[in-house]
Amino acid sequence: MENLVPSLIVGLIAALIGAVVGSKAVAYGQYRYAQKRDFDAKSTQMINLFQALNAELTALWERYMAVVGAPLEKAHKGEDLPEAVIFTATHNYFSVYDNSAQLLGTLEPEAGKKIIETYINFKALLDELYNYNQIALKHRDVRLGANLNLYEVNQVREQMENYYHLLKKRHAQVKGQVLLTLEMLKEFLSLADQSRTSVQVKV
Repeated sequence: MENLVPSLIVGLIAALIGAVVGSKAVAYGQYRYAQKRDFDAKSTQMINLFQALNAELTALWERYMAVVGAPLEKAHKGEDLPEAVIFTATHNYFSVYDNSAQLLGTLEPEAGKKIIETYINFKALLDELYNYNQIALKHRDVRLGANLNLYEVNQVREQMENYYHLLKKRHAQVKGQVLLTLEMLKEFLSLADQSRTSVQVKV
C-alpha cells in the first residue's frame, strides 16, 4: 500500500504533464494551421491583384499605343498627329489600381514603388496628351477664325510644337516604365504559377 501511493502520485503527475504537453502540441498545431491558412489567403489575394493589374495595364497600354502612341512615334512634328479626342486619366480607366492602394503598400518596397510610379506617370501622360489636344484645337481655331491674327497663330503653333517635343520625351519615358512593370508582373505570376504546380518530395 505504501508503494501504491507514490506510484499513484507519479502516475498523476505523468498524466498531468502529458495532458499539458498534449494540449500545447494541439494548440501549436492549430496556431500553425491558422498561420498557413492566413498566408495562403494573402498569397491568393496578391496573385489576384497582380493578375488584375497585369490585365488592366496591358489593355490600357495596347489602347494607348493604337490611338496615340504609334502615331506619336511616327510623327516628326506636332501637326503630323491626327486630331483625335484623347482619353484622359480623369476617366475611370485605372479602377484596379485606384481600388488597390491598401494592398500595394504590403508589396516589397521596390516592386510597389515601380508599380506606383508607372501608374502615376501613365496617368500624367494622358493628362498631358489631353492638354496638348486642347492647344491643337486652339491652334486650329485661331488659324480658321474670322479675325486672323498671324502673331497669335505663330505663338500658339510654337506652344504646340514645344508641347509636342515634351510629349515625345514623356512617351518614351512612360513606355519604358510600362514595359518593365508588365515584365515584372508577368515574372511574378510565372513564379507564383510554378510554386503552385511544383511537387515537394520529403525524404
